Amino acid sequence: MHFEWRLSRGHRYLWIVESARTPRGVRRTWQVYVGTAESLYHRLGRPRAVSLKTFPFGKTAALLRAAQDTGLFAALEHHFPRRDQQGLSVAQILFAQLLGRADGSLSREQMPSWFPETALPLLWDTRTPPSARTFLRYLRRLTETSRTKDDGEPVLSPERIHRVEEEVLRTVRAQGLTLDRLLVDTTNFFTYHQNGGLHQKGHSKERRADKNLVGQALITAGPLPILSELFPGDDTDPRVFERIFEALLTRLTRLEVATDALVVVFDRGMNSTDNFEEVLGAMPVIAALNRQEARTLFAIPLSQFTEVARDGSGRPILGHPTSWSGYDRSWRVVVTYRAETARHQEARWTKTKEKVLTQVAKWRENLEHGRAAGRSRKALMRKLVELIPRDYHGVFAYDVEVRDGKSWPVCTVPVEAEARLKASWGKAALVTDLPVERLSDEAVVLGYVARAEIEDDFKWLKDRGVLSVKPVWVWNEASVRGHVFLCVMGLLLYRYLQWQARDLGLSMKRIVEELEKIRVGAIRDGGGRPQFVVERMGRVGSVLFGRLKLGEFLPS
Repeated sequence: MHFEWRLSRGHRYLWIVESARTPRGVRRTWQVYVGTAESLYHRLGRPRAVSLKTFPFGKTAALLRAAQDTGLFAALEHHFPRRDQQGLSVAQILFAQLLGRADGSLSREQMPSWFPETALPLLWDTRTPPSARTFLRYLRRLTETSRTKDDGEPVLSPERIHRVEEEVLRTVRAQGLTLDRLLVDTTNFFTYHQNGGLHQKGHSKERRADKNLVGQALITAGPLPILSELFPGDDTDPRVFERIFEALLTRLTRLEVATDALVVVFDRGMNSTDNFEEVLGAMPVIAALNRQEARTLFAIPLSQFTEVARDGSGRPILGHPTSWSGYDRSWRVVVTYRAETARHQEARWTKTKEKVLTQVAKWRENLEHGRAAGRSRKALMRKLVELIPRDYHGVFAYDVEVRDGKSWPVCTVPVEAEARLKASWGKAALVTDLPVERLSDEAVVLGYVARAEIEDDFKWLKDRGVLSVKPVWVWNEASVRGHVFLCVMGLLLYRYLQWQARDLGLSMKRIVEELEKIRVGAIRDGGGRPQFVVERMGRVGSVLFGRLKLGEFLPS
């Protein structure tokens, strides 16, 4: 161990640092903040310091650092240049809401009591927290315009938040983020809202058919989400893709990005002749075929497959190059096989098949013994549709037959249909318009495998331990759109922190956990002013503290 002085804003700060030899040379492995010479003198002279309070610091300071480095704070200040009565800017009030969602999915009603318990009053030199009404007012202002409809309702526009996203993308590109692949996907989340507009009945990816849904489309560039759009829960993926792709092209044009050097990657649910026509006029594509389209391709025996790539865990991905015609054009195809995926799909099918057939047999037994009231044919068919997972509807043969005045559910698994399903386990048919000279088979496979990144983004946006969109505690459409935008920006800040510390190999969850451990204590030395010191950190927390320069946010 040794002492080390660091200079920040004209002041010298003392640290205790431990270094060790690693495969890449001598590296700092542990550190703890001591303070300035003056503060250390007072602490040594009056060793019986009394701790007044400790409060969470790491996550707040790290997200604030990311908001500054990505230009998010500057963009919000530029497009929403106002201040509240408490002296806080709109950008600060919006950031506080973002942090509140990261601190436990708080509602706006809870945030005024939560605000004083955070590090924000010290970082921003304010004692009076914004009210719940203030939080909501500025949340709605993200998408409201000065125009109103005939019935007095405000006209909503995503233009300003799109401009904010655009400025953030411009900033991180200047820091070295390479734009070579765009990932596109959609999800939906259920809400308790009963009104129309965004909130509609549809196919719930969380299997909540009883609730209204809001759809969300996301486009990411590398690890960072760069465009988010909400749509009604009953809208279809191909229509949604058409709208967001047009918005994406507009943004890339303004940023002077050469789109022909990009590759857009999307899933089979967005396939349509019109969408392919629109995309291929602007940039190359990697997409996947659905099981019906790829039926003949999945019949290719595994003996013709060879290893073309390895996934993030080092497991082999087998592939077979071929061709396919559809959507009014010919495609180059790479059919892939992953053994781990095949085992997972086999286990899921076995469990689902047993569950469905057992339940239908139970319904029939109850009808035979008169233990169940007769149901209409329509009601039974609806129960069958709800029982069978959507992606297995073409595998089960199900119907309702009327006999002896009763409706009887019927469900079997045809041998041919099950054989086709088994042939598809572990396989994916990937199509691209680029020749192998421009995009190798390995690049095609890894480009599609990268879709796991955007699926992880949706997982984090539904994880209350990271930054969850749910529960949606706001009700009008402007507030919902603003709420989701702030959550996506919070995800962007976390992804940026992960990108900054990419050489450490830390997962998103691990980064959040380590930042939550970093706390600051307010210690009064005798009768003087409080001194703020960082509590003892672990090795990973110390590295993040130094890497992200969080010491610069300590109150003086």
